[in-house]
Amino acid sequence: MDAAADRQRGLELGRRWAEHASAHELAIMVSGSFDDLSEILPPDVSDQFVGGFREGVLHVWRGA
Repeated sequence: MDAAADRQRGLELGRRWAEHASAHELAIMVSGSFDDLSEILPPDVSDQFVGGFREGVLHVWRGA
């Protein structure tokens, strides 16, 4: 999978996850570092996926 598609997949999954997450879970994801997120997500995801996932969570957290 190419980087752009992997990032888009992470973005979509991050948004869906964040829509159902508790406020505490959202706070952890938003305040966590890139490395923290990499530890939480499955080990086989790419850096692009992790970046997209975090962006998706931030999008929901900010109410956009």
